[in-house]
Amino acid sequence: MESQEISCQCACGARDFGVRLDRDEQVGLLTCSADHHSLLLDSRDYWADVLQAGRPKQTRCPCGAALFRVGLIYDLREDGDVRSVDVLLTCCECGRSQVEASFEIDYNPTGELISKPLDPIEQPWLKVKQRQITAYWQPADAQRFASYLVERLSARIYRNVSAMEECQFDSVEFYPELKHDLYFTNASDVTPPRLRDPQKAAPLVRLSSPFHIACPSGIALLHYIEYSEEILNGSNITKQPQIFLSFACQAREWLKQNYISARGRDTADHPQEYTRIVSLLPQNRAVPYPSHPQ
Repeated sequence: MESQEISCQCACGARDFGVRLDRDEQVGLLTCSADHHSLLLDSRDYWADVLQAGRPKQTRCPCGAALFRVGLIYDLREDGDVRSVDVLLTCCECGRSQVEASFEIDYNPTGELISKPLDPIEQPWLKVKQRQITAYWQPADAQRFASYLVERLSARIYRNVSAMEECQFDSVEFYPELKHDLYFTNASDVTPPRLRDPQKAAPLVRLSSPFHIACPSGIALLHYIEYSEEILNGSNITKQPQIFLSFACQAREWLKQNYISARGRDTADHPQEYTRIVSLLPQNRAVPYPSHPQ
């Protein structure tokens, strides 16, 4: 096992930072003493999601100070890719040091995490409009929804296997459950970006493969349907093409007409699955499901 440590430095040369970290989502924002903002490591991929729930709290030392030197300790695999990164904060006032967060890395290549640990961002608090619907479904429901988008709304399908690829509907495996995330669009000339969540940067509706949720009556299959009404282009917010927004609106309306939303707004459950899942739960207990796919 090898490790490597670097000390963070802003593009302006400053080394003292105000720090905001979300340990659960593994994102961070550093603001240097000259008030320049930088996202930490690969935080840009998740920052917009985190902002939907509010700004991460400002980190403070027990002494009350809020400026730190920031060190990154990389745990490297044998091939040189990054396995994890510990965020070490050293208080600029009292000198106290502590590992404040750890970022687990489950992809490759990871060279840019070392060569470019800070990702400058001019306006970190811009929030784009995103849509997310959760659905407790049977495998046939995923096929039914995909069929509607392709056959009725003339959508193209992209499948995320080892990389994004366009595919035909009859090549998608829905049984015993959907194996890979699917992305749908009716917009022309769309090239899905090479991001972990391409629906956040392009006109795409994402249908996730199911998450397995344990409940008293067995395993429930939870799908996410997601798309963005707006995207970030640098420091500007851009509205998605109207043809795509109409397409996404039709998809949302179809879900509303064909499924139930007893769990609350932005849910679209198969009635039998909803009954099966809640039937053995204690009275007045809400159906559990994660707020963000992990």
